[in-house]
Amino acid sequence: MRKKPKPLLKSARLWVPVGFLCALVGAAAVLAAILIPRALQVRDELVTALPLASQVQAELISGDNKAAEETAANLREHTQKAAELTEGRSWAFGESLPFVGANLSAVRTVAQTVDRLAERVLVPATGISLDLLKPVDGRIDVEKISALGTLASSFTEEVSTAKATLEAIDTSPLVDQVGTKVEELSNALNGANDVLHKIRAPLAVLPSVLGGEGERNYLMIFQGNSEVRAAGGNPAAMILIRVDDGRISIANQTSSSDFLNSSVREPVMKLDPEVSDIYSDIVGMYIPNITSTPDFPTTAALMEAYWHEEFSIPLDGIVSFDPVGLSYLLQATGPVELPTGDRLTSENAVPLLLNEAYFRYPQGEDSNAFFATAASAVFETLMSGAGDPKGMYNALVKSADENRLMMWSPHEDIAALIAGTDLQGVLPADNSQETTVGVYFNDTTGSKMDYYVDAKIEASTNQCDVSSGESPTFKTDVTLTNSITREEAMTLPGYITGPYYKPGDIATDFVVYGPVGAKIDSWLVNGNEHSAKATGEIDGRPVVRLNYVLKPGESVTVSYTMTGAPDQEYGEFTIDTTPMVRDTPITITGCKPEDTE
Repeated sequence: MRKKPKPLLKSARLWVPVGFLCALVGAAAVLAAILIPRALQVRDELVTALPLASQVQAELISGDNKAAEETAANLREHTQKAAELTEGRSWAFGESLPFVGANLSAVRTVAQTVDRLAERVLVPATGISLDLLKPVDGRIDVEKISALGTLASSFTEEVSTAKATLEAIDTSPLVDQVGTKVEELSNALNGANDVLHKIRAPLAVLPSVLGGEGERNYLMIFQGNSEVRAAGGNPAAMILIRVDDGRISIANQTSSSDFLNSSVREPVMKLDPEVSDIYSDIVGMYIPNITSTPDFPTTAALMEAYWHEEFSIPLDGIVSFDPVGLSYLLQATGPVELPTGDRLTSENAVPLLLNEAYFRYPQGEDSNAFFATAASAVFETLMSGAGDPKGMYNALVKSADENRLMMWSPHEDIAALIAGTDLQGVLPADNSQETTVGVYFNDTTGSKMDYYVDAKIEASTNQCDVSSGESPTFKTDVTLTNSITREEAMTLPGYITGPYYKPGDIATDFVVYGPVGAKIDSWLVNGNEHSAKATGEIDGRPVVRLNYVLKPGESVTVSYTMTGAPDQEYGEFTIDTTPMVRDTPITITGCKPEDTE
């Protein structure tokens, strides 16, 4: 007799898998009860830790390494706790479950990644100080700088590894709270990676710059803004700085008068025909004119050619600085006592070096000797280790931003480091990142009267509003003001007023560079037509040079209109200009930076 089949509800075929499923659901419920509180703990630990990373960064930048060390230790406690909470069999089993598993896996990866960064980057970083760059007894420790470079490289590798780890997480199955945090952390690491690469590059080059691989010689030229040039001023005073295994010393002091300057000589080197067309060969016949173009590599090439006419010492670099930049540096070092009895401060450096010195020393040789004395005294102060490193760093960054500090080197590693920075002293090669108009001034009075001149620039563009196929327009109004009176000018030493013009008159070349590929359509002087001394093109930019003699108490405004090429990529509209004795206010309207993003 055949047995009747058991009803399905009584069959083991059903109840075995159902029982297993119920057990699994029950285990998952128990597991969830365990893991959810732990996951929330992980979240709380990371939420507490992450803001501390920004705090560590701020404390390191401010130079408070002790506070940074304490904050980093606190941060590590939280990240370590978060990472530990994601360990164990229950968490690992939870990662194998559908849906919730991907989220738990992502949380574990984030927790472990953040903890690794805290342990291997943030905590060690608190041991880094800008004090490593301070000279001790005239020497910077090259070995410590090399070790710092190695540490920066390891930081970069750690951040790159963390970035790759986070990018490997598939965020598609994650809940918003987890996926968003993964993306935020990944973006933060992108920024950290960029910063570390910027730090790593100079640290890699610095040991060789400091003579770690052999003696280096750098010529520093000081541009006197009271006799203005496009790049700053007349580079009359110069110092040769020698660096050997971190020990820094002055090897030679010289001035422009020690070189062959003559209207009958050949240019010191073959000039770019475009440069000659605008400025004439005079830029290569007198050292005071080598800064007449705004292109610092041109200045450096001319200076190097002059140097090799007189000296056999090869140059490993040329650095340009001016008294205004020096005043920024003195804010960090404090006052410097001069052998003359003067006390050089951040407040009096500019008037003393650019004006008052010519009253005391009306002969060029005497004033140059005073400048050399001042430079030596400041150098000795810097080499003694005086001053706040962070303050000095900020002063140098500000000087570079204002075109008061520039550098050139024939060494490929240094040149690569300078390329694309303000230190390079060049205009952008195209308009894609910045649409730049250059506004420059060259004194033709043969005087030191630019101490009494102020500049102002107002510019506008419609580049954000033009349609495809249309050409953008640019307008620039450049104003110079002569602040001295005729009566005051008559009391000035002849070395200040110069021998060629009536005291108080200031003759100036206005040199304007348009954007790459543009045309300078017109220029008006105080609303009237004015003939140009030269027009042409340099590196794809239209250039106009004109001259105007400014009377005491007079202002003059030169207005330029320009048309850009159609269908180009135009980046943020900016103005590059000559660094004057005082700041030049620049107003740009018609296209805000955010409009060009």
